[in-house]
This record gives sequence, C-alpha cells and structure tokens, in this order.
Amino acid sequence: MKGRKLITLGAVIAFLFSSAVYAIAPANAAAWKPSGPMTLVIPYGPGGSTDIIGRLLAKKMESYFGVPIVVENVAGGNGAVGAQRVFNAKPDGLTIAMLSGSIQTIIPPTTAIGFEPLDMSFIASTHESVAARFVSKKSGFKTIQDVIAAGKTRFLIDVTSGGYGLPDLGTALLSKKSGGIKYRPLATSGGAESVLRLLSGDADMGQNSASTTVAHVKTGDLIPVLIESESWPLLEEMGIPKSKALFGYSISNPSAVVGPPGLPAPIRLEIQKAVKAALDDPIVKANMEKTFEMVRFKTGTQARAIAVAARNGYLPVLRSVGKTLKK
Repeated sequence: MKGRKLITLGAVIAFLFSSAVYAIAPANAAAWKPSGPMTLVIPYGPGGSTDIIGRLLAKKMESYFGVPIVVENVAGGNGAVGAQRVFNAKPDGLTIAMLSGSIQTIIPPTTAIGFEPLDMSFIASTHESVAARFVSKKSGFKTIQDVIAAGKTRFLIDVTSGGYGLPDLGTALLSKKSGGIKYRPLATSGGAESVLRLLSGDADMGQNSASTTVAHVKTGDLIPVLIESESWPLLEEMGIPKSKALFGYSISNPSAVVGPPGLPAPIRLEIQKAVKAALDDPIVKANMEKTFEMVRFKTGTQARAIAVAARNGYLPVLRSVGKTLKK
C-alpha cells in the first residue's frame, strides 16, 4: 500500500505538469513594468542546480523587462532562510525567489520555520530536477549494493542541504526499504558544496541533481549508483537502476518562481510571461537539455497545485520513515 501511495504521488504530479497551460493573462490587462532593478533570491549556495537555472532565467528576464535582475544567494535551512527573506519582502514585484521542492513540500510539515511557503504568491513552475544517489570514486563503491553492504557495518556520511529536505527523505527511504543502513547527515549550503564534499572524500554518498553532477559523471569522479527520480535518460543508458524498481519509491522535486504573499495579479502575470519567455529561449532550452533538467512551465495557480499535491503525497511517506509531523 505504501508503495502504491508513492506511485500515486508521481502520477498526480505528472498529470498536473502535463495538463494544458491556461491563458496567461486577460487580453485587456495592463502590462506591469518594474520600477527599478529586481532581485531573484536563490535560497541555496552558488553553483547548485537552482542557482544555475535561476541565473539562466534571470539573464533572459533582464532582456524582457529592460532592468537589471540581481541574483542573490541566501542559503540556510534547506531553502527556508532565503524563502523567508522573500516572504517578508514588499509585494511590489521587485523581489522574487526560485524555490526547489523541499521548501515547498516536506520542510514545512516537519520543521518550525516561522512561515508557510504555500502562502507565497506562486508565479510559475519552471522545471523538475532529476535526482540520483552518487558516490565518489574514492569511496571504492561501484553499486548501490556496495553502499547498502557498507551501511550495515558502519555509519555512512550522507551529504544534505541542511534541514530535512528531499535528499534526506531519499536516504531514509533507502535505509528503510533496504533493511536498514547506518548513516549520519553532513549539512551543506546546497548541491555544489554537496558535490565538493563527495569529491573530496568527506562524504560517502549523497543525492544530487543533474546540473551539478553530469560533468563529474563523465570524468568518472562521481559514480551514480541509484536513480531516485522517475527517470534520468543519461543514467538509464549507463544501466543505473531505479529506486522505484528496486525499492518502490521515487522523489519528485518541482521548482517554482514565487513572490511575497499578496503580490497583485498584474505583477504576477507579467513576471509569469517573462519566465515563460525565458524558458522558451533556445539558449536556455539547450543548456537545460545538456543537464537533463526537465522544463515544466506552468502558471502560478498550477504551480501551487503541484506543490500542494506533492506535499499531501509526501505526508504518509514521512510518517512511514518515522518523521514527526507538525500539527
């Protein structure tokens, strides 16, 4: 039954992502223009997948609006610190954020962060990150079976982004479904630092996305041992097994552009149009295709529905790995 719940979660999110895009704005709506420079907050350290894609979009959105867009990295709490910075900002369209799945879905019901990300003004969904579990070539591990065997005899160091995010849930599910492995989390500022920790040998394993890992996979410095998202074509071609096939779980990680609560509709709609224009740009598309990040543009209303569906689907999964949920 638990495995069926996970499959249902993936199916619901896939349906929401694949449904038709609604009209972006009424034909007679007055177009909003920013009164000055904009700030795009990335709630993680530089060099991770959210940062890489956020900077790609910001550059194209600058051309759309004709004003500078400053990308500001505000790491901490697996996205909570940066998201709260935007939550508390003036709802004038000049301060927005790109949120990954963790802060939208599993952090609020498990961690006291002082605000509700779902109360933010959802502007658009942008992409869904593929995810896999990696080890360093220094570890001596070659397969997920090697990792599990080692975790039966000693504590493995597992890189995370701080707080309790989707990578942490992936590790907990792997441990539960494989009969129990010992591990300790090593908090980092985001995907880029997580990769560095793996490459240096400071950590044994970690879940990460495509943007930060593909180059190291090609050199052989990082070894993928388990695909934890629904799919990842490059790794599938390499014969890497899927967590869904082996253990009955997969991780969905949708990203969205959001603003402070109460952002007026004309502002939301114009930024939404800018996001879509950026995602439609051939250069942006080519860069995202290189790293297998899946473009998933949806309107703000749809993006919030995706986040709500994902959170509701994850709640029983969190309980199944022993997480205490906030009331």
